[in-house]
Amino acid sequence: MKLAELKNGVCAVIAEKTCIQMVQSCNHAFDFGADLVELRLDFLQEEFSIAEILKNITGPTLVTIRRKIDGGLWEKDEQSRISILIQAQKSGAHAIDVEADCFHNFSTSNDCLRILSYHNFAQTPANISVLHKAFESQGPELVKIACFANNNSDSVRILNLYQHASLPLIAFCMGTIGFPSRVLSLTQKRSPWMYTNYSANLVNAPGIPIFKDVVSVYDIKSLGKETKVFGVMGDPIGHSLSPAIHNASFKSLGFPGVYLPFHISASDFSNAIEAYQSIPVMGYSVTIPHKESAFRFATTSSDLVKQIGAANTLVKTDNGFHAENTDATGIIAAIKNKLGETLNNRDVLILGAGGVSRAAVFALKKAGCSVKVCNRSSERAEKLASEAGVAVMPWSQRYDFKSGLLVNCTSVGMHPNENDSPWDSNCFTKDHVAFDTVYNPIETGFLRDAAQAGAIVIDGVEMFVCQAAAQFNLFTSFNAPLDVMRKTVLEKLRRNKI
Repeated sequence: MKLAELKNGVCAVIAEKTCIQMVQSCNHAFDFGADLVELRLDFLQEEFSIAEILKNITGPTLVTIRRKIDGGLWEKDEQSRISILIQAQKSGAHAIDVEADCFHNFSTSNDCLRILSYHNFAQTPANISVLHKAFESQGPELVKIACFANNNSDSVRILNLYQHASLPLIAFCMGTIGFPSRVLSLTQKRSPWMYTNYSANLVNAPGIPIFKDVVSVYDIKSLGKETKVFGVMGDPIGHSLSPAIHNASFKSLGFPGVYLPFHISASDFSNAIEAYQSIPVMGYSVTIPHKESAFRFATTSSDLVKQIGAANTLVKTDNGFHAENTDATGIIAAIKNKLGETLNNRDVLILGAGGVSRAAVFALKKAGCSVKVCNRSSERAEKLASEAGVAVMPWSQRYDFKSGLLVNCTSVGMHPNENDSPWDSNCFTKDHVAFDTVYNPIETGFLRDAAQAGAIVIDGVEMFVCQAAAQFNLFTSFNAPLDVMRKTVLEKLRRNKI
C-alpha cells in the first residue's frame, strides 16, 4: 500500500521500551485494524537495529525519532539520529518523520515518504499559515502540523490550513480542546490518517486518542464530505459517553454522521460555537456548565425550554440554533420505568439548582408531584423555586426529608469522584426512592448508600438513554435505536469501569 494514497487511515503510535515489545505491539495493532504504525524509536531503552525491527513488522511503517526539544525522548547526538532515519529509508520504512531544520539531510525516495513535521506544545502560532507555506517550500511529500489548542478557534484555524494546502497535509490541534480537529481533518479536509495512542508509555502527546476508542467509537472509514457533524459540549467533557452511543446509533442506521466531544469552557462558549459554524456543526448536546448559556444563545426555543430557562440540546437551523430540553423527558421516563405508577402527589426533594435541576423541577411539577428544591446556595434555590412555583428546603435542613423521591441533580459523585455524595449515608431510610441523574458510574456513592439503607434506587443510565434518544431524533429526524443505545452505554461503563 502507498501511504500517499491512504484515506481515513488509523495510525497506531507505538512507544515501547524494547525492540521485542515494539514489534509485537506493531503486529497486534495491525490485527486490530491499524492501517499503519508509527515507531517512536526515541522510547527504546536498548540498542537496536532499525533494519531488524522493520523486517519483522507485517504492515506499513512510519519511523520517528523525536528529539527532547520537540517533545520526544531522544537526547543523543543529532548525527546518530539522522543516520538511523536514513537507514530506515533504505530498510523498507514506508515513511519517516523529520523536522524542518534537518529536512535537507534526506533525499527523495520512491518507496519512502518524507514527512516534514512541526510540533508546538504551547500554542497555535498566529502565523501558522505562513509557517505552513514555508514547510511546503522545502518539498516534502507530506506536511504534518500539530499545535496545542488553547481555545476552539485554534482548532478551526488549523483546519483552515487545508483550504490552501498544495501538498498532502495532516494538521490538527493537541490537547482535549483540539480533539475534534483530529477527526474533522478526516471529514471535509481529507487528511490521509489520524494518529492514535496504542502504547501506555506514550504520555507526552497531549490529547492523542486511545487506539481502541477510535476503532470502537468512530467509524473512521465512513467519514467524508457528506458527513454531518454533531457533538456534546461541556467542561469537563472526557467522561461523556454521548459520543459512544450516538456514533453507534449512526452506524446502526447507516446515517452519515459523526458525534464528537467538544471541550468548551464557560468563557469560550459563544466564540467556540461561532468558530465551528464553518464546519458546520449541525447540533450539540449540552452539559455542565452550559445549559443556561445555551438557552440564552439560541435564536428560538421550545416552550419547555423557556419555562426551564435551560437547554440541553441545540439544533442548527437556517436562522441560528433552536434550543430544546430532553432532560425532562429522560427524568420522567426513568422514574416511571422503575416505579411503574403515577407520580401524582408524590413528595420530591431536588438536590441542586443547575440545568438538570431545573428540568427535574418543571417536569415533576407538571407530573403532579409536590416538589421542594434544596441547594448549597440558598439564593439559587430560592430563584428556581420562585420561577417554578415550588417550595424551598434549606440545605442545612435537608435530612428532615425522611421519605419520598430524592433526586440528585448535582454533579457530586460523577466519575472519577464516585464515592462522593451530597447525602449523608446515615440519613437514608427505607422510605426513600433515591434517583441519581449521574450515569457515570452506574452505581454512585449516593445510590450505594441508599440501597444499603433499603431504599429503592434509580440510576442515571435510563434517563441518559431516554434523553439521548430524544436528541437523536431532533438531530436526524429518525427514531433512535434504543436497544443499541442501552447496550452501548452499559458495555462501555462495565468494560472500562469508568
